[in-house]
Amino acid sequence: MADDRRDGSDTDAAAGDDEHAGGRDGTTGAGDDASGDFSFSLPPIRLPPLFPERFRVLWPGGGSGPSTRPSRPAAIAGLVAFDLADAALAVWATDAAVVAGARVLAGSLVAGVAFGLPGALYALEAAAVLGGAGLLTVFPTLSALLLVVRVVR
Repeated sequence: MADDRRDGSDTDAAAGDDEHAGGRDGTTGAGDDASGDFSFSLPPIRLPPLFPERFRVLWPGGGSGPSTRPSRPAAIAGLVAFDLADAALAVWATDAAVVAGARVLAGSLVAGVAFGLPGALYALEAAAVLGGAGLLTVFPTLSALLLVVRVVR
């Protein structure tokens, strides 16, 4: 909102509020509306917190969530078991596009959780399936990623 004072003095601190009430001279302010200056202000708004202070996620097994990570041998065994199941599906369910898509999606999720960004290399299996070379997915990709990540780290 523009200030009508031209001398730059700040003698009347409430002068800006007087404009809404009718102007400095106590008139009704009918001339102010003709100038086209319109202002609208809201009172301060405070939003409530998104979650209560004691908000907790309820896990299916109870408690406050998974408290321990799986051991390294258990994680390796899980990755090898996933590769074996993936290879079996690649050999015996070669014509099913839905099965191939589900295998690639599940493998990508497992690779992303297990390896992070290097797990994106699992997308090469998707390229093999889309390229018509689905039998290339018999290769144990997660086990190979595990070896590569352990050597690099």
